[in-house]
Parts: sequence; structure tokens; C-alpha cells
Amino acid sequence: MPNAAWAWEFLRRNKQYRKDFTKAFRDSPSVEELVTGSRLIIGKRRYQKARDWGLLFFADPDFNALTTEVFWKPSAFQSTVHVELGDPMIETKHIHSNFGCVDESVILSKLCDHRVLFESINQSLHVVLNTRYYWFQLYCDTKHPNGDEAIIRFKVDGASHSLGRIKTIEQLLNIAHETGEEINQLASANRAKVLGESITALDIKRYGGTYKDIACALVGTKRTENEWENGHSALKEKARRALVRGRKYRDGEYLSLLE
Repeated sequence: MPNAAWAWEFLRRNKQYRKDFTKAFRDSPSVEELVTGSRLIIGKRRYQKARDWGLLFFADPDFNALTTEVFWKPSAFQSTVHVELGDPMIETKHIHSNFGCVDESVILSKLCDHRVLFESINQSLHVVLNTRYYWFQLYCDTKHPNGDEAIIRFKVDGASHSLGRIKTIEQLLNIAHETGEEINQLASANRAKVLGESITALDIKRYGGTYKDIACALVGTKRTENEWENGHSALKEKARRALVRGRKYRDGEYLSLLE
């Protein structure tokens, strides 16, 4: 999974977040299905409590990031790209990026099969383009066309654009121009293994499991039974570390995965 999806996996396991989501459920944004196949979510208010968690509004913690709408605040998700969106019927079909002027139009509705848009109470538009392999987030704070039939112009404003944002723009251009370059934002194999072990430990402990149960899930029952009976403490320590690490991510450090 991309790091933004891992961050959600930890947050949705936070008990206080789940309580806050339940309290705010009646105030959830409305949803419209667009003819392009996208979903448009329309905010009713600022959702300050959700913003305290790093989100633009509350996402349903019973679902993973591909089956519910998760929008990170741009200030939290540092590779979020600032864009302008123009009407393709009246705009000059050029986009601007750190690479100069590109002579092909980039239409938002053509970029990704899974597109979700969120229009906030102040009329800014946020867009998530995500799959199992990547997660892009865009935001537009100027006047924009309705829906996702729009030309994208990337706004690159010097020092505020991190290398992550520049990389995001480059990857989006590769998708738009079908260069064939593989777009892969997956966490490294080692990091994914560590994060996965932390999630496993949290889930087992949540349902009353022990360190031994966690160890069985991490290295297998046969090895655990053998080493546990022989007083081997390394497996217990491995299970303990996975749980401690999972709790840290769940209770706030998930935001570090968005940096």
C-alpha cells in the first residue's frame, strides 16, 4: 500500500477517532455520482474535529482507503499538489509545471479510474486519485468548473514545493501522457513488513490476544511453540515491539507516514 493508505489503517483503529466519527455521522457530507464515474462529496461545514485528526472530513473507520473516501489535509499530506482547474471548452490546452509548458491538455477525468472529489464549504476543491499502488491528492482554491471535466494546471511556487510534490507532478504527467512508466508509491518491502506486523499486533490485542498469539501470527505457530516452550525471549520481545510500534502509529505517529 502507499504510505497514505498505511496512515489510514492506523488511524481507523484509534478508539477516540471512531467515537468522534460516530458523533459526527449525522453531519456527514452529501455525495453525488458524476456522469464521468467520479464521486463528488460536498461539505456542509468545516469539520474542525476531523481536521484535528489530519483529515478534511470524517471517513468511515470500518472500511479501508479504497472502499471509503479518505481526504488528508494538504498541510498533513505533504505531497499534495496545488492546481488550477480550467474549463476545457474555453481554456488554451496547455498546462504548466516545473518542466515548462506541455503541449497536450491534461484532463482530470482522464487521469485515473478511481477519482473522488471533495468540495469544501469555502468552495475549494480537493481530488484524490488512488489505487493499490499509488495515492495522489490535488487541491484547487480558485474558481473551477463543476465536476472533473477540467484542464489541470499545476502551480509550482518555489520553496513551498517539496521534492515529494515535484515527484507527484512528474508521475501525473507520466500517467496523462501514457509514457508507460510504472507508477509505484508502495512502501518499501521492509517498511511494509514492519507496518503490517504492527497492524497485526494491534488487531490481535484488540480481540484479547496475547504476545504469544501475536508471535504465532508473525512467525508461525510451529516456531512459536518450539521457542516459547524453551524459554526463548526473542519472540516475546518481537511481539511486544510490534504492539508498541502499532500503538504509537495509531495514537498519532500515523501522520509521520504522510511526510
